[in-house]
Amino acid sequence: MPTAQEQYTQMVGQVQDAMLAAFATWTRTFQQAFCQLPAAAPINPDQVIDQGFDFAGKLLNAQRDFAKQLVGAGTAAAEAVRNGTAQATEASYPG
Repeated sequence: MPTAQEQYTQMVGQVQDAMLAAFATWTRTFQQAFCQLPAAAPINPDQVIDQGFDFAGKLLNAQRDFAKQLVGAGTAAAEAVRNGTAQATEASYPG
């Protein structure tokens, strides 16, 4: 039985295959509908891919930083509540 990671990897591969097939269909349809478009500046696909992944990396890093800040704030708040509860308990039951 495949592991959860193997199942996820297979699923991602299937989605990628489906996306490539959909893109190919869209490309054929677009070419048939518009036959010839005016010449545009050449686009470097590698550069577009790199820019997309660079942006995704920056976005993921920003999300990581936010998650760490959120956990830090939550931890500080929980510690404050814990300290306040301990002080209230000690005040209620003087030893």
